[in-house]
Amino acid sequence: MVFLPHDVLRIIFEQAALDDKRTAVKLVLVSRLVQYWIELILYAVVILHRETTCRAFLRTIETSRTKTRAFFATHVKSLCISYDIYNDRTVRIITACRGVTSLTFWVVPTTWHTSIIHSSPHQEIAAALDPLRPKRLSVLLHGVFGSPYPRFHLSFFQKITHLSIVNKWEDWTTWWGFELLPCLTHLSFDLRVGPRSIDKRTAYVIARTLYTVLSRCAQLRVCVLLLTFDPAPGCTADTISKTLPGPEHAPDPRLVFMHDSEPFLDREAHSIREARIWNMAEQTVAIQASGAGLRLLKI
Repeated sequence: MVFLPHDVLRIIFEQAALDDKRTAVKLVLVSRLVQYWIELILYAVVILHRETTCRAFLRTIETSRTKTRAFFATHVKSLCISYDIYNDRTVRIITACRGVTSLTFWVVPTTWHTSIIHSSPHQEIAAALDPLRPKRLSVLLHGVFGSPYPRFHLSFFQKITHLSIVNKWEDWTTWWGFELLPCLTHLSFDLRVGPRSIDKRTAYVIARTLYTVLSRCAQLRVCVLLLTFDPAPGCTADTISKTLPGPEHAPDPRLVFMHDSEPFLDREAHSIREARIWNMAEQTVAIQASGAGLRLLKI
C-alpha cells in the first residue's frame, strides 16, 4: 500500500474542493484533518443572497463547537451581502468577518424612506463596516454611512484598489471625493440605459462626472463605464465621448466603454467575471494610450 505525504494529499483534496463545491461538502466527512483543509476553502468566500442563508451562516458563527470567532475573522476573505440588510443579523455577520479583503455590498432595502438614513440600523451597519479594510468593493449604496453620499474620507475606504459602483447614474453623478481614496486604481460605474437612448443633457452630466473623476484621480489606471440594458451601446458611447470636455482628438485613454450584454450574470467583487472585466479594461487602456482612440468592448 502506498501512503502519500500529507502535503500531496492536501493539494489533491483542495483541488477537488475548488473544482466542485458539492464535492467539497462531502470531503469534510473524510477526516478531521481533511475537514480543516476543506473548510478553509468553503469559508473563504461567503455569499448571502437570501435571508435564510444569512440566518444559517450566523447560526454557524454563533453556535459552532469546532470553529471559534477567530476562524471567521481570519478565514472569510470574500463576503457578499445582497438582500434587505437593515437588521441586527447583518451587523453580527459583518462584525464576525473582520478580515474580508473583497466585499460585495448590494443594499436594496424593501422599506426605503429618506428619513431612514438617521435610524439606528443604518448607524449600526456603518459602525460594523468601519473596522473593515477591503481592497475590492462592489457596492450599491443607499445611505449606509448616514448620508445619501458616500463618505470616501472614512477609513473603511482607505485600502480599496478596485471599486465597482452599481448605483444608478442619477446617484453617482452627484457624488464627490473619489480622489480621497489613496489606493484606488480601478473604478467602474454602471449605466443602465433602457429602451430609449440617453439625451444630450444626461450625456453631458455623465461626461462631466467622468472627466472630473479622471482629472482629479491621478493614480487611477482604469475607469470603466459599464453600459447595461442598452440596445444601442455604440450610440451611447459615441454620444458621451463627444460630450467629454477637452480636446475631442485626445480623450483620456483610461476611460473604457464596455457593454454588458448579460447584466444578470454574477458580478461580485471576487468573481471571475469581475476580474475579466478589469483585465479587458486594462488591455484596452494600453491600446487607447497608443493613440487608437476610445473603443467599445463587449462582455
